[in-house]
Amino acid sequence: MDVTTDSAFIEAVASESGLLTSQSQLTDPNVLELLQQFYELKGTLIRIPTEKDETFRLHDGEETYLVKVSPADEDPLIVELQTACMEHLERTAPELPVQRLVRSRSGNPQVLLAATDGPFSRVLRVMRFMPGALLANHSASAGQLQSVGSSLAQLGLALQGFDHPRADRMLLWDLKHFHRLRPLLDYIDEKQRRGLAEQIFDQFDAKVAPLLDTLSTQVVHGDFSPFNVLVDPHKPDYVAGIIDFGDVVRTPVIFDLSVTMANLLGTVPESPWEQALHVMDGFLTIRPLPARELEALIVSAKARLLLRALITQWRASQLPQRRDYLLSHSKPDWERLAFTAAVPAPKLHSTT
Repeated sequence: MDVTTDSAFIEAVASESGLLTSQSQLTDPNVLELLQQFYELKGTLIRIPTEKDETFRLHDGEETYLVKVSPADEDPLIVELQTACMEHLERTAPELPVQRLVRSRSGNPQVLLAATDGPFSRVLRVMRFMPGALLANHSASAGQLQSVGSSLAQLGLALQGFDHPRADRMLLWDLKHFHRLRPLLDYIDEKQRRGLAEQIFDQFDAKVAPLLDTLSTQVVHGDFSPFNVLVDPHKPDYVAGIIDFGDVVRTPVIFDLSVTMANLLGTVPESPWEQALHVMDGFLTIRPLPARELEALIVSAKARLLLRALITQWRASQLPQRRDYLLSHSKPDWERLAFTAAVPAPKLHSTT
């Protein structure tokens, strides 16, 4: 495919990100058979609805596991990237509460399943199930949000020495591509929403895009969102688990922080930046950033929230059978963007 135009680029990167495919599913008995064959595990299987992977919770006696099977159109090397990242963290930063892989009978962290319904072999992985409440379901205090930010910074520092041949994968969620996604504006029907989105694109083009080649860059988690952070409000460390490494990618460090901040922007309408800035403060106590990156961070946090709304809007046009469902999920993002746009952006001062 010719990806010289931005529209063609969007199609290509969306395809590699696996956002539009419809996968055939393994049956539960088939999955149980595979678990018995490769892991000597058995028990009760509960399917968990997810975006791409087939995901299950397995209860085997007193033990609980998370089971994931990659889609048939995802390159196994992308899954290997995620697996290698988790193994790196287990070796180099065992103190971090990162989900642990269970090795197969042959001692491998993942199992390749023969291709039957797609271009690639599927990958079976088993992980220890991590207890804890999702950050998304907990009303965190300022100090607790700072702990979330410091945990993200510690995770990033632990990944500084990690690399992989597919670390530079193409991922639609990766903000380093944001400036090429303007064609997604064509899927916005409301004039007010489109105007708000255009402003954010303009700000990104002015404040972030010129710095892309100079920003501090490394492999990052990529989706440190409230749905991938487990917490225990009764413990001083607060962050009890870090899960889902499906968006691991090499990108500017500020974009990793942008994900967490974007998920908190506008959640308090009268003070839309408050919770996001608490996370940022916690991050900066561990990993200070230069002034020019802080200015870019403020814009990229808004861009990430907009990106989620835009991708959902676009997918609704590509998947008409799910249009109403998808658009209902994008409505809160547009509302939170409006709350954020209604107040001046915070002025930040570098701590370096």
